[in-house]
Amino acid sequence: MTKLLIFLLLLTAIIVVFFMGSAKSSAKMQPPVLVSGGLPPCGDKPNCVCSTAETGSDHYISPITISDLSLQHLQQAVEASGGVVVKTENNLVTARYTSTLFGFIDDVLLLKLADRVDVRSSSRVGYSDMNANRKRVEYLRHLLGMGGNL
Repeated sequence: MTKLLIFLLLLTAIIVVFFMGSAKSSAKMQPPVLVSGGLPPCGDKPNCVCSTAETGSDHYISPITISDLSLQHLQQAVEASGGVVVKTENNLVTARYTSTLFGFIDDVLLLKLADRVDVRSSSRVGYSDMNANRKRVEYLRHLLGMGGNL
């Protein structure tokens, strides 16, 4: 029993050190930027959703089509959902979300267009996000639908 306990403690320590190193490397990475005036595409990992991805793909999520949204509304929704607005310029809100346990960073881009808000939410490191980015966008959509009640 003691050998099993020691093994489990060592395994846990190795996992924690691995994740802490991954979180530190994600903190050094830069957030994504617009590509030719639009949102950058998701990579091949299932840790990103984007409203400009091909409809029907695993990365696709509907744009936010709530009328009369301002950049201020987008910023308020980000902050109300636990994110930090990194930058707002022109028609783009760039935000960052940090996981509580290991400090992993996810980036959110909200691109305000005339008839919709294109959105991209992605993890900086790792393979799968267990749908965290999709859930985040849906929560932002919910908050924005509440209008002035943020």
